Amino acid sequence: MTTVTLPRSPVSRLRRIVVAVIVVAFTLAAAGGIVVLLGGDLGETAGRVIGTTATVGAFSVAVLCCAALLGRVLAPVGMAGVVVSIVAGALVIWTIWYDGPYGDAWETVWKITGTAIALSAALALGSLLLLLSDRRRMPVRVGLWITLALFAVVVGMIVYLIWGSDTVDDQVYPRVLGVAAILAALGAVVVPVLSLLLPDPRGGAAGTLSPAAIARIEDEARRRGLEPDAYVATLVRDAPASLEES
Repeated sequence: MTTVTLPRSPVSRLRRIVVAVIVVAFTLAAAGGIVVLLGGDLGETAGRVIGTTATVGAFSVAVLCCAALLGRVLAPVGMAGVVVSIVAGALVIWTIWYDGPYGDAWETVWKITGTAIALSAALALGSLLLLLSDRRRMPVRVGLWITLALFAVVVGMIVYLIWGSDTVDDQVYPRVLGVAAILAALGAVVVPVLSLLLPDPRGGAAGTLSPAAIARIEDEARRRGLEPDAYVATLVRDAPASLEES
């Protein structure tokens, strides 16, 4: 039988580019941090280099979490997370090395940076949870969307606290924010555990693929550097020719 060579999909290439850029950037930042730590006195510049290394590492993890959604139905959410995480990391690094005047403009930059950090963290965690969006068990689906709603509430409250701290009740607001954050963290732990304890039933309705079959298709598509839909479309298109040549 003739072996069909499948081209790599644009999403697969994009994912590889994102990972390569992250690896190179973090390697350079880590190398700089090691040189500083093994070098002379740990002064202000050394602290900035180490802070830059930590920032690149932290936001690289956020970008990777968001990139996990690329190639899926909810890929726009992952792409938005990648962009926001890159912007947030760049803003943090800029503030680390900033030496200009500290006035009203600086305060605005700090608020924008804080907002970007909050959005980046929420999108990274949300992207990981959204990998479970195709699960069919009702407790998993309900828990997932409740947790994502709590994420949105927490981020909204944090952003409001950043921009409107003068109008916030010092007694009630922090308590509500704390409760919402605890519930969101609880959901982020419980939902993946539920997905393990309550796996989707094997087999499906008539005319549908079982989860096991879908998983095998996704694994083979990933191995060939294609998205599952593109892989299946290629198989269907080339099947007659392959059968004739076999």
